Amino acid sequence: MRIPAALIVAAVLVAAPVSAPALASEGSVPVEVAAFAVAPDGLLAGLDDFFGVGANGKGFDFDDTTTFGAVDRVFSFSPDWLAGGKTDTPVSLANEWTVPVSIGEKPVGVAVIWIDPGTVEPELADFLPDARLAESLTDVPDGTWVVHDEPRAAWLLLTPPTLVPLEGGTSGFSGETTLTVYQNVLGMGTPAPEPGPSFASALSIGIIVAVALIVILVLLVPLARRRRRVPDEG
Repeated sequence: MRIPAALIVAAVLVAAPVSAPALASEGSVPVEVAAFAVAPDGLLAGLDDFFGVGANGKGFDFDDTTTFGAVDRVFSFSPDWLAGGKTDTPVSLANEWTVPVSIGEKPVGVAVIWIDPGTVEPELADFLPDARLAESLTDVPDGTWVVHDEPRAAWLLLTPPTLVPLEGGTSGFSGETTLTVYQNVLGMGTPAPEPGPSFASALSIGIIVAVALIVILVLLVPLARRRRRVPDEG
């Protein structure tokens, strides 16, 4: 569902309690985040201040045709998963929520909201001018996690065990994959055990030791016999 910017003021002025929107993706949307998304001095104001045409003369014109898509909770890969182990919780909650943004019904990018730990208030954290990503996040399927792999600047949809990269970033992935493949290719999978000594290597070591013993016997035994034959002096 899209929310016309022209109706934002009216939605707030009616002073009805704000509730979180119905969810398709997994995760929660706190009331204060949902309120920030529709407040006239909230998301729209932040976009205009930092990414609008007035910011640097090259931004977007966030006019009264600006619309917002659904607010989705963002997840990141969990510490256990990043450590390379098998876990039932490959992702954990992140302090981020995505909101697709369109102007004149044309997707232009994705706003990222976070709750500032200092003020404990929702704020605009970033705006990703990526129309394709905005379109992909407009209707996230039920039971799907929106995952931000921040170190690789990748955005993915997770419907376990399937991962669908929306923006591959530096991960190198562009098509559907799985959690296990993603983990292994990026070097986070459980390393293969070190191979034990093979029969051939054990045999080689045995041969070397045997040859060394033979050399020692060949050199030392005759010397010992000679010493026994020398008569005592005196």
